[in-house]
Amino acid sequence: MGAPLPPAERGDVDRIAGAAGAALGAAGYAAGFEEGVRLTAPDAVRRVREALDWPPDPVGGA
Repeated sequence: MGAPLPPAERGDVDRIAGAAGAALGAAGYAAGFEEGVRLTAPDAVRRVREALDWPPDPVGGA
């Protein structure tokens, strides 16, 4: 988090970000990116678990 991407990762990140931007539009992508930057790691895990309809983590509560 906050560290530069390794060069080997750049192509994948650019491709995925481009697809997300195309699907959401520039404003939607920017808003989602900003929201994601502010998430804590436990909040991000909780959101993914909810989106995938997984049960809460019994140990960490996320």
